[in-house]
Amino acid sequence: MIYKNSMKLLTSNFGLVWKQLAYSLIRLTIILGLTMLVSRPIVNLLTEEGFFQSITTTWQSVYTNTETFFVALKDCIQLFFSIIGQHMADLKFYIVLFFIITIVINAFLKYVGKYALTYVAHNNFTSLTQCSYSHSIVSNIKNILKYSASRFLLDLPFTALKILYIYIYCVMAQDVVSAIGGITIMIVLFAITYALQISIYNGLAVEQISKNKNPLKSVFKTYSSVKELLKIFSNAIIVVLTVVVVNVIIGIFTVGAGLFITVPASMALVVIFELISYYTQTKQRYYLSSTIIVDVVETNKVEKF
Repeated sequence: MIYKNSMKLLTSNFGLVWKQLAYSLIRLTIILGLTMLVSRPIVNLLTEEGFFQSITTTWQSVYTNTETFFVALKDCIQLFFSIIGQHMADLKFYIVLFFIITIVINAFLKYVGKYALTYVAHNNFTSLTQCSYSHSIVSNIKNILKYSASRFLLDLPFTALKILYIYIYCVMAQDVVSAIGGITIMIVLFAITYALQISIYNGLAVEQISKNKNPLKSVFKTYSSVKELLKIFSNAIIVVLTVVVVNVIIGIFTVGAGLFITVPASMALVVIFELISYYTQTKQRYYLSSTIIVDVVETNKVEKF
């Protein structure tokens, strides 16, 4: 019911996707602009040292000699860190700025969009109130700052875990078979980890919006039972796998163009799922449409009027 209602609300409120798309393009422009600005000295150095030529040669080996591709790829990675290591003193300032922009600022802007989308969707689902996306950001800037800082700290362990997955994959991928098998395992691990994040953090934004509760305190809320946690978690895995499958298929068949729609739609689906999960946990009624109310208390009873 949680997954089904989330999909229904996504399709019937597709305007949320267009709002998220507009914000995502603004966010992408800011991050790319700042990244290009601070990484120019690094790129110039890598060009002078022949790193990009090595990348070109490695990519061509995919078609000419697949067996040596992974060996060449590892050599490129080692060359990259060797070049950076030798010039660390000169590049330290730019590297620090690069990580601040791509990790800290990017994460902050992502959480700003997530909070704003949650605010708009929550008001719509609980009272049929239509809120402006931009107004929700401006009018809640203090709460957004608090939420973004909290989410950044809370997500650090999960981010470290994902980096560990990638590192292990790079070490273990020795040939085509291990690379393809490793990608499959990676997708499963990422799906489980992200589903766990959704299950644990699904009430952070909405509790701050509706109850002005500190996100760091909201994370310690407990489920009424293990069964309820497993129910949310299992549905979250389905949501994450849906996001992965749709983005991969659309991305391949549209040569990446379709991702401009599916990526913001994925964010909207996750936000909607978190809200429906939270409503289910807290036994809160919500509108499935302008004429249908879902009463979670009465065993997901649907009222029509």
